[in-house]
Amino acid sequence: MGNIFSISSLINYSIRPYLELGLFLLLIVIIGYLYLQLKKKDNYIQLIFDKLNIQDPELKKEELTKILSKLQIVELTKIVTKDKFFNDNILNYIFEDTQEKILLLHYTQEKAIADKVCKEGFQFRYSFYKTAYKITQDRLDLIYKHSRSKYFGKNVLILSISTEIYNYYSEELKKISPPEAFVEQILTEVPPFHDENNDVVYTLSNKFVKGYFNYETGKITGNPEFNPNFDCDIFRKKLARLKDAYTKEK
Repeated sequence: MGNIFSISSLINYSIRPYLELGLFLLLIVIIGYLYLQLKKKDNYIQLIFDKLNIQDPELKKEELTKILSKLQIVELTKIVTKDKFFNDNILNYIFEDTQEKILLLHYTQEKAIADKVCKEGFQFRYSFYKTAYKITQDRLDLIYKHSRSKYFGKNVLILSISTEIYNYYSEELKKISPPEAFVEQILTEVPPFHDENNDVVYTLSNKFVKGYFNYETGKITGNPEFNPNFDCDIFRKKLARLKDAYTKEK
């Protein structure tokens, strides 16, 4: 009996270092696997923020929670809430015949204002990018921008400009490099005016307003005068005046 215990103790003593080494290696593998998973998660999170151009690190946790929440429940949201933004008919209307077009969305609460914009044009100060958001068919980008903008109003105006028209005036402006001049300031049919704060207000031609939709009801209202390829002498004369003024300054 004593010999049996001696042999057993010897075997245990002999293989114990190997068991400890095996457990140590297994622990290293587990730690490595967890590290890789966390790294992938961090890379994915960073990809989302890079994609959405979120710069403030303090916003990351809050914004990411909102984004991922939207991604997870967007289909359910269409069913159980009034938000119909991602219904097929709305998305089809926004993106139909949009090849070679610049698309922007602007949110407003009042239907009367949306109707007025369709008839008279879109008013903006300095640049329409301050109140209108450029969009693409990237669904993640749409979810993010809609979730941030929907509280400004339930009526969403669609601005659409031919890239050929936009790029032409953009290139012409680059040749003269006038300070604080933007293409959208050229694409106006009525003179700018000063508001109560003495800010200059421009009015983008209503030809570049496709229409609007109500994301609560899903109703779409088109603009019969919409023409994203619209160009006219008024635009060219404004550009010519800018060229003359800038040349004289030089």
